[in-house]
Amino acid sequence: MRKISDPELQGKILRETVEATKNKQKVEEDIRIAEARSKLLLESEAQNDIEAYKERSLVAKVGN
Repeated sequence: MRKISDPELQGKILRETVEATKNKQKVEEDIRIAEARSKLLLESEAQNDIEAYKERSLVAKVGN
């Protein structure tokens, strides 16, 4: 890799690297939050399905 001797350019590259790292961390955190919300929603919907299944009529119709 080529050595950069321009201090202004070095500073710019460093700032951009730090900014890119912060942006990456924010995106990763946003993904974790979205995944957690999705998991809660799926669990809630599954629980609703279970409750609906339990409450449905289990009595078979008997015909003469």
